[in-house]
Amino acid sequence: MYLSLDNALRVTGWSIFNDQGKLIKTSTWETNGVAPIEQRLGQIWQELNNLHNEYNFNYLFFEDCYKQPNLETYKKLAFVQATILLWCYFNDVKYAAMLPSHWRKVISDKYGVKFGKTRVEQKQGCVQWIKTVFNKDVTEDEADSIAIGIAGLIEKKVIKG
Repeated sequence: MYLSLDNALRVTGWSIFNDQGKLIKTSTWETNGVAPIEQRLGQIWQELNNLHNEYNFNYLFFEDCYKQPNLETYKKLAFVQATILLWCYFNDVKYAAMLPSHWRKVISDKYGVKFGKTRVEQKQGCVQWIKTVFNKDVTEDEADSIAIGIAGLIEKKVIKG
Protein backbone atom coordinates (compact mmCIF):
# COMPACT_ATOMS: atom_id res chain seq x y z
CA MET A 1 0.00 0.00 0.00
CA TYR A 2 1.04 3.56 -0.69
CA LEU A 3 0.13 6.79 1.10
CA SER A 4 0.47 10.13 -0.64
CA LEU A 5 0.21 13.50 1.05
CA ASP A 6 -0.38 17.06 -0.01
CA ASN A 7 1.16 18.03 3.30
CA ALA A 8 0.59 21.32 5.09
CA LEU A 9 0.40 22.62 8.61
CA ARG A 10 -3.31 23.43 8.46
CA VAL A 11 -5.04 21.05 5.99
CA THR A 12 -3.36 17.93 4.59
CA GLY A 13 -4.86 15.94 1.74
CA TRP A 14 -4.12 12.22 1.73
CA SER A 15 -4.71 9.31 -0.60
CA ILE A 16 -4.21 5.56 -0.28
CA PHE A 17 -3.30 3.40 -3.29
CA ASN A 18 -3.06 -0.39 -3.38
CA ASP A 19 0.01 -2.26 -4.63
CA GLN A 20 -1.29 -2.17 -8.22
CA GLY A 21 -1.71 1.62 -8.09
CA LYS A 22 -5.50 1.69 -7.72
CA LEU A 23 -6.87 4.60 -5.67
CA ILE A 24 -8.53 3.18 -2.55
CA LYS A 25 -9.45 6.25 -0.49
CA THR A 26 -8.83 9.97 -0.29
CA SER A 27 -9.61 12.52 2.39
CA THR A 28 -8.09 15.33 4.46
CA TRP A 29 -7.12 16.04 8.03
CA GLU A 30 -6.91 19.42 9.72
CA THR A 31 -4.77 20.59 12.58
CA ASN A 32 -5.88 23.08 15.20
CA GLY A 33 -4.82 26.39 13.65
CA VAL A 34 -4.44 28.16 16.99
CA ALA A 35 -2.50 25.42 18.79
CA PRO A 36 1.25 25.78 19.33
CA ILE A 37 3.36 24.42 16.48
CA GLU A 38 4.62 21.43 18.47
CA GLN A 39 1.02 20.31 19.15
CA ARG A 40 0.13 20.64 15.48
CA LEU A 41 3.19 18.62 14.46
CA GLY A 42 2.26 16.03 17.08
CA GLN A 43 -1.21 15.83 15.54
CA ILE A 44 0.35 15.21 12.10
CA TRP A 45 2.40 12.39 13.65
CA GLN A 46 -0.77 10.91 15.16
CA GLU A 47 -2.67 11.17 11.87
CA LEU A 48 0.14 9.26 10.16
CA ASN A 49 -0.06 6.63 12.92
CA ASN A 50 -3.82 6.33 12.42
CA LEU A 51 -3.51 5.90 8.65
CA HIS A 52 -0.67 3.41 9.04
CA ASN A 53 -2.68 1.37 11.54
CA GLU A 54 -5.67 1.29 9.19
CA TYR A 55 -3.94 0.75 5.83
CA ASN A 56 -0.50 -0.64 6.71
CA PHE A 57 1.17 1.32 3.87
CA ASN A 58 4.88 0.75 3.35
CA TYR A 59 5.67 3.69 1.09
CA LEU A 60 4.84 7.39 1.41
CA PHE A 61 4.92 10.09 -1.27
CA PHE A 62 4.75 13.71 -0.17
CA GLU A 63 5.27 17.21 -1.47
CA ASP A 64 8.76 18.55 -0.94
CA CYS A 65 9.38 22.01 0.53
CA TYR A 66 10.18 24.75 -1.90
CA LYS A 67 11.23 28.34 -1.40
CA GLN A 68 8.34 30.45 -0.19
CA PRO A 69 8.15 34.24 -0.38
CA ASN A 70 7.27 34.28 3.32
CA LEU A 71 10.07 32.94 5.55
CA GLU A 72 7.65 31.93 8.34
CA THR A 73 5.59 29.85 5.91
CA TYR A 74 8.73 28.17 4.62
CA LYS A 75 9.88 27.34 8.16
CA LYS A 76 6.50 25.84 9.07
CA LEU A 77 6.47 23.70 5.92
CA ALA A 78 10.01 22.57 6.73
CA PHE A 79 8.83 21.54 10.22
CA VAL A 80 6.00 19.54 8.66
CA GLN A 81 8.44 17.84 6.29
CA ALA A 82 10.83 17.03 9.14
CA THR A 83 7.94 15.49 11.07
CA ILE A 84 7.06 13.27 8.10
CA LEU A 85 10.71 12.25 7.58
CA LEU A 86 11.14 11.35 11.25
CA TRP A 87 7.84 9.46 11.29
CA CYS A 88 9.01 7.44 8.26
CA TYR A 89 12.35 6.74 9.92
CA PHE A 90 10.84 5.52 13.19
CA ASN A 91 8.22 3.41 11.39
CA ASP A 92 10.52 1.93 8.73
CA VAL A 93 8.45 3.38 5.88
CA LYS A 94 10.19 4.29 2.64
CA TYR A 95 9.38 7.66 1.12
CA ALA A 96 9.86 10.01 -1.81
CA ALA A 97 9.50 13.79 -1.66
CA MET A 98 8.57 15.57 -4.89
CA LEU A 99 8.55 19.27 -5.66
CA PRO A 100 5.24 20.51 -7.09
CA SER A 101 6.92 21.35 -10.40
CA HIS A 102 8.26 17.79 -10.60
CA TRP A 103 5.06 15.86 -9.87
CA ARG A 104 3.08 18.12 -12.20
CA LYS A 105 5.62 17.47 -14.99
CA VAL A 106 5.42 13.69 -14.45
CA ILE A 107 1.60 13.85 -14.74
CA SER A 108 1.74 16.24 -17.68
CA ASP A 109 4.28 14.12 -19.57
CA LYS A 110 2.26 10.92 -19.12
CA TYR A 111 -1.30 12.23 -19.48
CA GLY A 112 -0.95 15.55 -21.32
CA VAL A 113 -2.53 17.48 -18.45
CA LYS A 114 -2.09 21.25 -18.53
CA PHE A 115 -2.25 22.53 -14.96
CA GLY A 116 -1.94 26.26 -15.73
CA LYS A 117 0.60 28.85 -14.67
CA THR A 118 -0.79 30.42 -11.51
CA ARG A 119 -1.29 28.56 -8.26
CA VAL A 120 -5.08 28.99 -8.58
CA GLU A 121 -5.06 27.60 -12.14
CA GLN A 122 -2.87 24.67 -11.08
CA LYS A 123 -5.17 23.77 -8.17
CA GLN A 124 -8.30 24.05 -10.32
CA GLY A 125 -6.66 22.10 -13.15
CA CYS A 126 -5.77 19.26 -10.81
CA VAL A 127 -9.30 19.11 -9.33
CA GLN A 128 -10.75 19.00 -12.88
CA TRP A 129 -8.30 16.29 -13.97
CA ILE A 130 -9.26 14.11 -10.97
CA LYS A 131 -12.94 14.69 -11.77
CA THR A 132 -12.34 13.59 -15.37
CA VAL A 133 -10.14 10.55 -14.60
CA PHE A 134 -11.82 9.24 -11.43
CA ASN A 135 -15.29 10.82 -11.68
CA LYS A 136 -14.73 12.11 -8.13
CA ASP A 137 -15.48 15.50 -6.67
CA VAL A 138 -12.56 16.26 -4.37
CA THR A 139 -11.00 19.20 -2.57
CA GLU A 140 -7.85 20.86 -3.89
CA ASP A 141 -5.84 19.13 -1.15
CA GLU A 142 -7.25 15.71 -2.04
CA ALA A 143 -6.70 16.30 -5.77
CA ASP A 144 -3.06 17.22 -5.20
CA SER A 145 -2.53 14.20 -2.93
CA ILE A 146 -3.95 11.90 -5.63
CA ALA A 147 -1.75 13.48 -8.31
CA ILE A 148 1.35 13.28 -6.09
CA GLY A 149 0.61 9.60 -5.51
CA ILE A 150 0.09 8.91 -9.20
CA ALA A 151 3.35 10.69 -10.08
CA GLY A 152 5.18 8.65 -7.45
CA LEU A 153 3.63 5.41 -8.71
CA ILE A 154 4.65 6.28 -12.28
CA GLU A 155 8.23 6.85 -11.14
CA LYS A 156 8.25 3.57 -9.20
CA LYS A 157 6.85 1.90 -12.35
CA VAL A 158 3.77 0.64 -10.50
CA ILE A 159 1.72 2.54 -13.09
CA LYS A 160 3.03 1.69 -16.53
CA GLY A 161 2.19 2.88 -19.95
